[in-house]
Amino acid sequence: MKNRGIAWDVLLAALLCVLALAVLATLTRQLPAALFAREQGLDAWFQADMPRVLANMVDAGSNHYRTKVHPIASILIHPVVGGLRLLWPGTDLQAGMRFIGIVAVLWICGFYALARLLGCGRFATACFSLMAIGSAGFLFWFSVPETYAPGSLTLLAVLLAAALAARRPVSDRLIVDVSIASLAITVTNWVAGLALALVERPWRRALGLSAVAFAVVAVLTVPQRLFYSYAKFFFLGSREELDYMNLQASGTWLHRLAGMFWSTFSLPELQALPADEVQRLPQLSVQLSSPASGGWIGMAALGLWTLLLLAGAWGLARSPAWRRFGAVLGLTLGAQVLLHLVYGEETFLYAAHFLPLLMAVALFSVRVLPGGLAASMALLAAGLAAFHNTATYEAAVRLLQQAP
Repeated sequence: MKNRGIAWDVLLAALLCVLALAVLATLTRQLPAALFAREQGLDAWFQADMPRVLANMVDAGSNHYRTKVHPIASILIHPVVGGLRLLWPGTDLQAGMRFIGIVAVLWICGFYALARLLGCGRFATACFSLMAIGSAGFLFWFSVPETYAPGSLTLLAVLLAAALAARRPVSDRLIVDVSIASLAITVTNWVAGLALALVERPWRRALGLSAVAFAVVAVLTVPQRLFYSYAKFFFLGSREELDYMNLQASGTWLHRLAGMFWSTFSLPELQALPADEVQRLPQLSVQLSSPASGGWIGMAALGLWTLLLLAGAWGLARSPAWRRFGAVLGLTLGAQVLLHLVYGEETFLYAAHFLPLLMAVALFSVRVLPGGLAASMALLAAGLAAFHNTATYEAAVRLLQQAP
């Protein structure tokens, strides 16, 4: 019976992966080539630097200077993309997106496993997985060559370790490994690895394990500096990041909170900011858009999403067995919220990082809502969000294609 149950889980996860890859491939094919052209596409996709990131994925000689905030992303991603290209030749974009496709598969399987570890039944797990796939954070950031999808995967890895630790003791090795992962792609995501260590170990031990993780990543930056042009040492800091603090263009703290908690799931009305003298494409933005501007389908999706988040937060608070998991999740989410209240111009740029954290909260709604109500709400929210977000995605593509 146990083997049969595992077989059903594997089958369901595989079907979800096939569905997600089909949707993502359909979306990626619509993107205009200019979006990936040097300078023309910079900042066009919600402030993302896709031309540079794609170049870093496929070319060791491109400018890898952003390793100052993406500590060992280049030395981890470029060899994998190169190996995939040897096995399956293709264009730069195809090679980059095949890597992101693998990340998407790992993310879906990881989220499925997280839901099962947290005690969700198969139907509920499938429904919440569909809700994650239909979210704006997934559709818009797992369909483009960027670092946010791998960064999201590392946060999910920490949550998986925290969920496993709530069921049985975990080794120091596992804590160090996921701490390394959380630091590897985006330096601010290390807060998740630090939170796990602090919750699962006495503070002196947690400090030691975190120091080991930091040292491993720091050592790997040395060969990265040798192999990749203009690669930087992340531990030296970056004064450039101060330029992205408290930007007037990002609106009020309410705009930022809406970008974190609502735009991550369902996008409001798109805005196209004028192109500058260098960049031909307009800059897509939802930073100052009202959450109610997404139409009735988008609002219905947001309504269900909000109810599930509130119920999930209540369910987590009422689950003593998951107190340590809740502490890791709460510390990580709280740190991300505080960071992005002051950092960044387009909050939606970081939606993929918020996605696993918010979805983990929503999963606990099954503990307070009767019967299959939470799963049914998630399934309905998945359908509404997928319909609305794919339509918004196509609208975003049209705005880019209409550029002179």
